[in-house]
Amino acid sequence: MFKKLLVSSAILAIASSTAFAGAPYIGARTGVIVNTATNVNFRGLPGTLFGGYGAGLGQGFYLGGEVFVTLGSATITDNGLKSGYAYGFGILPGILISDHTMGYLRVGLVQTQFSPTNQGNSTVTGGQLGLGLQTSLTQNWDLRGEYTYTASKSVKGVSGNPRTDETTIAMVYKVD
Repeated sequence: MFKKLLVSSAILAIASSTAFAGAPYIGARTGVIVNTATNVNFRGLPGTLFGGYGAGLGQGFYLGGEVFVTLGSATITDNGLKSGYAYGFGILPGILISDHTMGYLRVGLVQTQFSPTNQGNSTVTGGQLGLGLQTSLTQNWDLRGEYTYTASKSVKGVSGNPRTDETTIAMVYKVD
C-alpha cells in the first residue's frame, strides 16, 4: 500500500503543472511510550526535537522528510533495561484533508541506545511506522498528534526485542 501511495504521489507531482512551495520546519514533541513486547515491559515520556522539509505535491498530496533526536525517554524495564537517547529519520507522505489539516504516514529508521543492567551500552536499529494528523494554528505554527510503532532488534543480554507504541503531541514551527 505504501509503495502505491509513493508511486501515485510521484506521478501526480510530475504531471502537475503547479506545486506548492516547500518549507523547512523545526519542532518538539512529547508523549507516552509503552512497550508492547511480552518479555520487555517499560514505559516513559520521550522528549524529541526534530527538523525537516515538506512540500505539497499538487492534487492534495504532501511529502516530507524529517530527522530527529530523542533526548532520553527515561524508560525502564522490569529486567533492568533503560533507553537513553535515540536518533533517526522519517519519510512523511500525506494527504491534505482541508486547507489547514493534513493526515500523514511515518516510515522511518531509528537508532536507540539501551543500557542493560551490568553490561555496556548497546545501540540497536529499529524501524518505525506511524499515523499522524497535523493542523495549522497560525501561519507558522502547527499542532501535530501522532501514533508511532517502533520495532527494534534485540539488545545483547536481554530476552525479547524492544517494541514500542508511542503517542505524541508536537508543536511545529514552519520557517519562512
